[in-house]
Amino acid sequence: MAIQLTNKIFFCNYWITYRCNSKCEFCKIWRDPNLQGVRDTKVSEAKKNLDDLKKMGVKIIDFTGGEPLLNKELPQILSYAKDLGFFIKLSTNGLIYPEKAQELKGLPNRIYFSLDTMNQNEYKKIRGVEGFDKLLDSIELAKKIGQEICLLYTVTDENIKNIENIVNFCQKNRTTVYIHPCFHYFNNKELDKKNISIIKKFFWRPYVRMSLPQLEFHYRGGNDPENPSCRVGISTIDISPDNCLTIPCFHKYVEKMEIKGNLISIYNSPKWHEHFKIAGRYDFCKNCTIDCYFGLSYNDRVSQYFFRQNLSYFKNFIEERRRK
Repeated sequence: MAIQLTNKIFFCNYWITYRCNSKCEFCKIWRDPNLQGVRDTKVSEAKKNLDDLKKMGVKIIDFTGGEPLLNKELPQILSYAKDLGFFIKLSTNGLIYPEKAQELKGLPNRIYFSLDTMNQNEYKKIRGVEGFDKLLDSIELAKKIGQEICLLYTVTDENIKNIENIVNFCQKNRTTVYIHPCFHYFNNKELDKKNISIIKKFFWRPYVRMSLPQLEFHYRGGNDPENPSCRVGISTIDISPDNCLTIPCFHKYVEKMEIKGNLISIYNSPKWHEHFKIAGRYDFCKNCTIDCYFGLSYNDRVSQYFFRQNLSYFKNFIEERRRK
């Protein structure tokens, strides 16, 4: 039984577009007909939401998609978020980053580039498009202009074989890689437990980051609806491109609530709190491992994951010092 330490919204996943120029084999966005044709986030509504998120106590925002760089208003949105003092994460496949680099310069605190292989042909198989060389160019350009970056290696049973080559690449290029198992939800295959053990062996390697509690969470089978670890709606919030809150989460929602400039009042409403009393308890939440919603559960309460998370923080601190 975990002991709760805090109960405050801290993190926002801001989905600013569902459009994407990749067709990744482990992603549902480009396959989901319900997401096709959904408009992009508008800068006017984003500014109002960002003002409200600041008042609510949010510290970190991950601007994501789809491919967020496809939203033409992204630089204006990030600039406003930067002025408000958020820690800004930007997740991208890097395919059009060279075209956008100067507009984005100095805006995100950290850009995450997806890198799952060092082989051009395998990249096309995983991502569904050509683009390996463009990704390498983006990584090099971002480093050249002084942008803090982290490479995001999504591990599957098929690409676990690449782990040594990817780690060697990052060490050679003095670039941090975050290694995480592919989320287990819907049609995605659960990562074999032996491969979780392989990932852990790289924990102390230079320029490598991972979350030990996340790996343990995967190993134990993910979320248990009888004793849920999900923090969505409590410490994490999702905003969709068409300016709605997806409840309980983007990946599987039972309701969408239009924000219409009323984010704070919605968050403080009885309806909101009733919804999130059962977050993680739905049948479809069984075995879910989507770290966007569980990450904060590792360190906001004393549980079997608490001390593993602090060891992960210690290792991340080492990597921060090494990068500087």
